[in-house]
Amino acid sequence: MTMGQIYALSMPLVVAAMVGVYALLLRRPWAEAAAKQPVHPSPSRREGIRDGLVDHIERLNAEIEGKAHLVRQELRQLKNTR
Repeated sequence: MTMGQIYALSMPLVVAAMVGVYALLLRRPWAEAAAKQPVHPSPSRREGIRDGLVDHIERLNAEIEGKAHLVRQELRQLKNTR
């Protein structure tokens, strides 16, 4: 093996070792502040959101039922006109 080949094959190992040294010794992960947890909405806000969604779903359901009623009426009219 030539010196160029040895150098080329050793470079990934050297880079990996440098990254490891940086991650463990220079960054000192044990001294970093803990990551903040995502803020979840408070229970009262969650209930408000849930109530809003329930109201919206009820309105959509009523709209669908109203349209279904109109379709049934039109079908009856079509059957009666034949």
